[in-house]
Amino acid sequence: MTATTQIRATVAWKIWIAIRFIVFGIGGFLAVWISWLSLIFAFDPPSERWLSPYMAAPLSFVGALMMLYGGGQWGRWAYLWVFVSVPIVVSPLLLLARAYPALDFLAPKGPGIILFALPMAVSYAFVKRYYRRQDALRAEPLNNDVQNPENAK
Repeated sequence: MTATTQIRATVAWKIWIAIRFIVFGIGGFLAVWISWLSLIFAFDPPSERWLSPYMAAPLSFVGALMMLYGGGQWGRWAYLWVFVSVPIVVSPLLLLARAYPALDFLAPKGPGIILFALPMAVSYAFVKRYYRRQDALRAEPLNNDVQNPENAK
């Protein structure tokens, strides 16, 4: 009976993780991109408005928090940089694209795809390195106590 209960708990936990990822992870991703595109279009010369900028800015932050929770990284706040790195890098280019036609080569094809992927990859590498160091610093006192049993008294 214990094995059956553990299997049910494991299956239920995996279903919860999948639902959490779909609802919060993908929902947060959509919220971030809709709000950032809304902000870009609001400040672009034709000035189209999907959302009020007063609504879009907090929605982008809430969407980033949703992605953090959906990805199972709640409490690791540096991962917010990974989620907002692409909009931060791409937004100025989209806003300047009409004023400077020479930036057309950065459209989402060829070099433009690299432009979209590079900020996220670089920021992910830095954040991963940061948390690896943090985890090593937290584990260091525990390792010292295990190696030196006299400290465990």
